[in-house]
Amino acid sequence: MLAIKAKREEIAAHVAQDLGLGDLAGLSREDRAAVDQQTDETIEGCTADSPEAADCSDADRTMRRLLSEHRALAEQQADEDNTRLAEQGEVFATKDDA
Repeated sequence: MLAIKAKREEIAAHVAQDLGLGDLAGLSREDRAAVDQQTDETIEGCTADSPEAADCSDADRTMRRLLSEHRALAEQQADEDNTRLAEQGEVFATKDDA
């Protein structure tokens, strides 16, 4: 979980730079909130299974790499969670039951 959070911070730092806001540590509360929102939207919109996938082809090479690494970490975490649940005898499915 820490690795995913660290990767998200890397993405946020890149978003802040893209927005022309500079370093994350020096952002105002409002600017940090804007960066966090843009970071969430970028991560959610640029995933392969996103219901409203964004066109991320204009993302620079660094952002595409960061998003790919974040996606891999998220998938690894999901696999570990599923394995742990299976070992505990929990019933689970990869799709929502709803």
